[in-house]
This record gives sequence, C-alpha cells and structure tokens, in this order.
Amino acid sequence: MMVLFATLTIWGVWVLYFWLSLLAFCVSPFIFNPHQFSWNDFFIDYRDFLRWLSRGNSRSHASSWIAFCRLSRTRITGYKRKILGDPSSKLSGDVPRAQFTNIFFSEIVGPLVLVAVTLIPYLFINAQTGVQDNPKATNSLIRVGAVAFAPIAINAGVLAALFGMACCMGPLLSMCCKKFGSVLAAIAHGVAVIMLLAFFEVMFFLEGWNFTKALLGMIAVVALQRFIFKLIIALALTREFKSDSANIAWWTGKWYAMGWHSVSQPGREFLCKITELGMFAADFILGHFLLFIMLPVLAIPYIDKFHSVMLFWLRPR
Repeated sequence: MMVLFATLTIWGVWVLYFWLSLLAFCVSPFIFNPHQFSWNDFFIDYRDFLRWLSRGNSRSHASSWIAFCRLSRTRITGYKRKILGDPSSKLSGDVPRAQFTNIFFSEIVGPLVLVAVTLIPYLFINAQTGVQDNPKATNSLIRVGAVAFAPIAINAGVLAALFGMACCMGPLLSMCCKKFGSVLAAIAHGVAVIMLLAFFEVMFFLEGWNFTKALLGMIAVVALQRFIFKLIIALALTREFKSDSANIAWWTGKWYAMGWHSVSQPGREFLCKITELGMFAADFILGHFLLFIMLPVLAIPYIDKFHSVMLFWLRPR
C-alpha cells in the first residue's frame, strides 16, 4: 500500500524498482510451482488454500492456518511446562517464554515507530497547511482511531456472543453436528473479513471519496492494529498449550476436558482470538488478491506448457 501511495502522489521512474521488487517477492512462490498455471491444478490449489484457512477448529490439524498462527505466536509466549501423564507434553520440548528485554525493541518499539512513521504523514496531509479560505477541522486522529479500533471492538463482540453460543449449545450439538466448531469459526472469520473491507469504505467516505487520503489512512490503521496485536501477544498472553485443546474448546464449548485450566484459559483465548481474527482477515484478503491477479494468466493458450519449459527447460511436445 505504501508503494501504491507513492505511485499516486510522487510518481517517478524509480518507483518501478519497488514495484518490480514487490512483484517478485509476491509472485515467486507461485512461479516456481510447476503446475501453477494448469487450469485444473489452479482451482485445486485454491480449494486446498480455503481448506488450509478453515480447518483445525473442530479437531486438531497440523496443516492449518490456526496451527501456523499458534506456532508463530509461541516464538514470544513459549510452551507450558511438561505435565506428567499429559500426552501432549511429548509433542515437543519445553520452550520458555521469551525474555521481555529480548522482544522489547522488535515487538513493541519497532511497531510503535511504524505507527509514528505512518500516522504523522496522514495527519499532515489532512492538516490543511496553507489553506487560507475558511479551513475546517478534519478530526484526522479521531478518524484513524475509529477505523482502527471499531473492527477490533466488533470482532470482540462477535467472539463474546459466539463464546456464549459455544458454551450453551456446543457440547450438545457436537454430538450430532461434528462441524459445529468449524461453523462458528467460519462465522467469526467471515465477519472479520467483511469488517476490514467495510471500514476501508468508511475511511473512503470520511475522506470525501479521495482515494489517496483514504489509502494513507488505511496504512496508518493497519500499522496501529498491528501495534495493538503485538502488545497483546507480548504483554497479555501466557504460555501456549502444546496441544490445540484451548482453540478447539473455544469453538466447541468443551472446556470441561481441560480441568482447572477451564477457569483461566477462556480469558486468554479471548485475547488470542481478537488477534487471530485481525490477522486472518488480512491473510484472507491478501491471498485472494494474489490469486485473482494470476487468474487472467490462465486464459493464455498453452501457458502451462510454456511455464514448464521455462522451469525445467523441457522440449514441448
């Protein structure tokens, strides 16, 4: 988004370097996939991408988005200590929580600096510096705060409502509806994606349908949300379970299987889910954006054959 903003405001030939670099980083994993542009394999990959995003909420699945999210989070939180008799304690070694002094600059100061770097230009572009005829207050800081915090608040409200549904109906409905947890997770994730898109439109409206200002505002919003999520993970979360029991219990309501941890884990998992919904919405939109960019390439005749020749130097036949 920063490169797009630079293109719209201070276009120069030098911007092409950043576009080409960004395009290379985004497209290279797909270019080196041998059958990326095969018509059938493309849609099979898209189906597997959707499955990877959605599974892991009714029963544990190692190859899922939520498993990747939990694994990346343990870099900060670490795992809980081994418990004798717990089968999940054999899954991995004891990983301690990262020292606060080791993550202070990378997880707190760095994101805070990024908020300042993105927020100050947005405030400046709305400051109406040099306007002589009746300058009006734009309330830029309130706009950014509202667009940044409103999706988080809505996601928190949806999570609280679904948590009540899971606790009241989950243990009973899971006996006949094996996908009950996955359905609740899909509802929450769908709301998160819709809210992210909707509040981009809200920012667009608040900026008087000026796309350049709205884009810069969303850059500041993303940086601010990222800082909030980093704060939650670094300061508020305790260690992770080695198993995926807390995540499954949140969506299915089966907290009774966790013993005394069922008292403390719902609050922790609530904070986890707030961060996960924000990250999921960004990953969902970015993944679909990349796939939609490559979709027109499939219409080129024999593109799969040309792609294989380029990768393997095979003689076409």
